[in-house]
Amino acid sequence: MKIGFDAKRYFNNTTGLGNYARWLINSLPQDQIESILYQPKNTEESSFYPISYPKSWHKWFPSLWRSTFICAQLQNEQIDIYHGLSNELPFGIHKLNLKTVVTIHDLINLRYPENYRRIDRFFYKKKLTYAQKYATKIIVPSEQTKNDLLRYFNTDPSKIQVIPLSLPKPVLATQTVNPSNYILCVSGFSKRKNLEMLLDAYKHVPGTARLLLVGKEGDTFKRIQKKAKEDDRIELKQNVTDKELSQLYSDALFCIYPSLFEGFGLPILEAFQHGKTVATSNISSMPEVGGNAATYFDPHNIASVKEALEFLFIESNRKQNELEIPKQLALFNSNDLINKYIQLYKSL
Repeated sequence: MKIGFDAKRYFNNTTGLGNYARWLINSLPQDQIESILYQPKNTEESSFYPISYPKSWHKWFPSLWRSTFICAQLQNEQIDIYHGLSNELPFGIHKLNLKTVVTIHDLINLRYPENYRRIDRFFYKKKLTYAQKYATKIIVPSEQTKNDLLRYFNTDPSKIQVIPLSLPKPVLATQTVNPSNYILCVSGFSKRKNLEMLLDAYKHVPGTARLLLVGKEGDTFKRIQKKAKEDDRIELKQNVTDKELSQLYSDALFCIYPSLFEGFGLPILEAFQHGKTVATSNISSMPEVGGNAATYFDPHNIASVKEALEFLFIESNRKQNELEIPKQLALFNSNDLINKYIQLYKSL
């Protein structure tokens, strides 16, 4: 079976969508799947897999090649299935004699249009509309994203399959016997991540425990930075390595993830992978990922956030949650999820 993958994120994104692309492609068994990576820019990447770049004059228009011109190349190279890994398929691909799969991670641009420029909103919606209409099969990471597709596009539900995300094995950290006195929040600094609410709630939490925020700079970073200076227990970190992040997870008392909306919520899974429970929002996809191993709060309510934090400061409560972590992690076993992808491909 010869499958072409949209590999832009595989090569160019170091987090999020890039991690998903690398996990999926690198985990597929080579004796069953022949993977071809379609990369719009010829940057001489080294790869275990064959890479297909734009040919002739198409190389001068990499974005157009990825969104349209690639169709002729897919046909010439006799691809059986094309899998768009990040919410889109090339326009015109429905006219080809091949099956298509698209992974739609979330519809955040439709739920929070104010966070996007008008031109970006236009193209995001245009791509989503086409992909959900013409894909042979749609993969989503959560029931939340499935419900959003039904709500915004009235997508044929028989085309949608929920396959959760998984994680590669973490970079090994030094085993911690006695956790440090801090709570870890791994998150982007955007409005949707709700960090300002978290800092407002933390002001009312007694004690000396630190709150450590780790993430990439976003549209609320300067406001978060200003608020953090008002409480010497709050610390911001950026540009940490995978090994450093793993150590921060391992050393934390517990983690917190106050996001207002996610298509999945990988930081919850990352915390579980390091044996740490999480306080997180009781909306969107967070309860799907957290199950009984997390403690939940209303992310719009300061008192609710404060109550969840104080609940997990009690060691016996943390231990009770941590007992549920192995059962919850089993739902996201990498081998089991890859088998679901293989079965889906074979069913087309």
